[in-house]
Amino acid sequence: VPFLVALVLGTIPLYSSLIIQQSPAHVLGTPGQTEVKLSCRHGDTSYPYLYWYQQKTASSSMELIGFLQYENVFPEEKFKARFKLSGHAKADAFLVISNITVQDSAVYFCAASITYPAYFGAGTKLTVLDPNKITKPEELKVKLLNHSSEEECTEKRVTLVCLAEDFYPDHIDLAWYIDDKEESTGVAKDDSAKLNTDSNTYSISSRLSIPFKKWNQGNTYKCKVTFHYPKEKSNDGKWTTESSTRWESLTAPKRKSLHFFTFHRW
Repeated sequence: VPFLVALVLGTIPLYSSLIIQQSPAHVLGTPGQTEVKLSCRHGDTSYPYLYWYQQKTASSSMELIGFLQYENVFPEEKFKARFKLSGHAKADAFLVISNITVQDSAVYFCAASITYPAYFGAGTKLTVLDPNKITKPEELKVKLLNHSSEEECTEKRVTLVCLAEDFYPDHIDLAWYIDDKEESTGVAKDDSAKLNTDSNTYSISSRLSIPFKKWNQGNTYKCKVTFHYPKEKSNDGKWTTESSTRWESLTAPKRKSLHFFTFHRW
């Protein structure tokens, strides 16, 4: 398959013209759990190949687990024992991981192609939990900070930082809003959450850069933090997942000064 050559050379194109649907987005498991099942579909019958990849946390590279050509399964030798591919490349495809271990914690991507390029889904994040490290939603700390001096802002831009700390597992989403509209321009986020080895919890930050002229308009800037956490564990070792949302916000002044912010906690 020509696409496999591109992987060997280390070039993995992430095109988005074809919409790849992966579910679930987040999976929490326990060591020894019987299995975890991930699904993928795109609904375009012109794509005969469907690939599954594993990307370890904090790694930029992906490792091929195997691929489907129509209904034919071609697994990689390393993954044969516990990773089972099934389904159809043009319809519903599945990846089942059995007897999961901590080492299986990763993001799993599926991708469809005719030959080249390939179109990737958003991925499914699997974390195999250490039950002793799980934090409650109320333990999560969220801060919204202004890291720009008045001199920097007057000449250039204002930079806001949203910081989430003291959470485990690292299943968390950060988003910015200006007033009630989500903002993606000028946003930069850490590639992955950082582990604090002293507390065994994670932290992550996201930054919003705003032109000073826009900052002067008196808008309310909000950071939305959504924590996906394990709620209950069933007899078969599977966790039910719930989401908790926290907001932090500040209102910019309608003048050329960065003093006298108004902070809100929801």
